[in-house]
Amino acid sequence: MSTTTPPSGATAARWGYTASLPQRYAVNYARYLSLGGPVRLEEFVQGFVAGGENQHDMARFYFFCLVFDQLTKERVAGDLVELGAYKGHTATLLAGMARKLGRTAYVMDTFEGFHTGDLNGIDAAASSRAFSDTSLEAVRAAVGEDNVRYIKGYFPGTARELPDDGRYCLVHIDCDLYAPIKSALEYFYPRMVPGGFLIIHDYSSLYWSGAEKAIDEFFADKPEAVLPLPDSAGSVAVRKVRSRDPNGNWLEQKRASLLRNEWVLAAHGGLRELLGSGWSGPEDWGVWGVGEAHELLLVLPPHVDGEIELQMDVHVVLLGDRTNQQFDVLLGDQTLAKWEFTLRTNRGIRSVRVPVATAAGDHGQPRSVRLMFRPLTVASPAELDPSLTERRPVGLALHRMRFDTVKRQVSPP
Repeated sequence: MSTTTPPSGATAARWGYTASLPQRYAVNYARYLSLGGPVRLEEFVQGFVAGGENQHDMARFYFFCLVFDQLTKERVAGDLVELGAYKGHTATLLAGMARKLGRTAYVMDTFEGFHTGDLNGIDAAASSRAFSDTSLEAVRAAVGEDNVRYIKGYFPGTARELPDDGRYCLVHIDCDLYAPIKSALEYFYPRMVPGGFLIIHDYSSLYWSGAEKAIDEFFADKPEAVLPLPDSAGSVAVRKVRSRDPNGNWLEQKRASLLRNEWVLAAHGGLRELLGSGWSGPEDWGVWGVGEAHELLLVLPPHVDGEIELQMDVHVVLLGDRTNQQFDVLLGDQTLAKWEFTLRTNRGIRSVRVPVATAAGDHGQPRSVRLMFRPLTVASPAELDPSLTERRPVGLALHRMRFDTVKRQVSPP
């Protein structure tokens, strides 16, 4: 039998091709953790594969992990919901992330299987006994109590037990049937925060035609579209569209939050959002500028006026004949400062004053500036000392950074 055509009911072993782990959770997992990655695979996976029911659906597990990473990275607000928990395997993932985020995970189900009122039309052939081998007590034991609220009963009636002002960053809908999925989309879609994820199970499995019909009908006139996922039951994901935010997009907001009057470490990617072109990847001590120029992207907090003083803890490579180095700090064509580094005064705090009036921004949008750090000479450590192996032309070594507002001097009358 050829393995290039999957036979009916093929398993991964018979088909001959399997998926690999996402690299961040495999070969780069140590680096992922060092950068502050929120997912601990060994914690999250146990509940998901308990009983052996999901151990062959790891594509879905890893997708949820990637979604959690993105929600954390973009600081997307809101609680989490699972509608259709069955035995609680996926609910353990949502509960685990709710605990890490300090949010609430709402776990909703009849905990008795399908409601007979939904077994009609396109879903008339579904068995009323399907998914009835569960209970609220069993799910509670599997998922836990911290940061979790359980809601038992028939949806949409149970929606009254959700907060009136509820807002959600992640909603997982796994109801299989047309009517509850359609009701869930009608309720949760308008309550999703911008950038929030809707994940709906069973769309493309060809087992649950009602799921596909409900999703197609609901999103036919929406600005978002479904993204098919390669998990075993053919889930789809939808991300709630964002509108223009007067406070800036998530990246601008994160850049602004990093620019504060407290030292922020560059180690492990701590200043990653502020680094433009000309920087290496983060290391456990900080980050290297590389090449002929290093760009810094600053989004200014709205209360700042006049000037800011940017303070940076830095050093440079001084080896061989290079006993000193100069860096020009530029804003466009304007030289704001010249930093001198010598063998006696290498690592230290250096500062530059940035005029806020030059920051770009319109229509109430955040103001931003782009600073450039340009070394007088460029050479790799190996060029300066042949006994070394570092061949990158490293420039400014950045350890940490902060800013302070420069108070205006008022002349006496």
